[in-house]
Amino acid sequence: MTQNATLRFSEGVGVTRDAKVRLGVSITLRDEQGRVLLQKRTDGDWWCLPGGGVDAGETFRAAAVREAREETGLQVEIVRLLGCYTDPRICTIYPDGNRIKIASLNFLCRIVGGEMIRENEETAALRWFAEADLPVNIAPTHRQRLKDVFHPPATVPVD
Repeated sequence: MTQNATLRFSEGVGVTRDAKVRLGVSITLRDEQGRVLLQKRTDGDWWCLPGGGVDAGETFRAAAVREAREETGLQVEIVRLLGCYTDPRICTIYPDGNRIKIASLNFLCRIVGGEMIRENEETAALRWFAEADLPVNIAPTHRQRLKDVFHPPATVPVD
């Protein structure tokens, strides 16, 4: 098990057996140099693509646009779907004890407005990263997404 101050991840065969499934979205923003915007979470020492859960009555598209605004301050539009990700060997354990198996869509987005925030209740920091400079403390649920961003497969990955 990988641990930090609050948010944890359990990795291994069968760890999600009794976990709840949560639908989520993540957004990929790239700058002119090809770097990717990552968010450092406030609930632990983890870097990840901005994103979060899909609320009841909300589409994946609406969730991605909302999460981008909440976590980055930026208004985005979706360019295309990059992949569908879920891994039964990774369980996200939230500070309240909830054990969640994440099933998430990752979207390539384009900035259309807004201003990037410095921090808020969900975001400790935002920073652009080149592939060679990615931090070591990437959330386990985002590792494959980032590999696919920097080395896109021939077809949209669906796990």
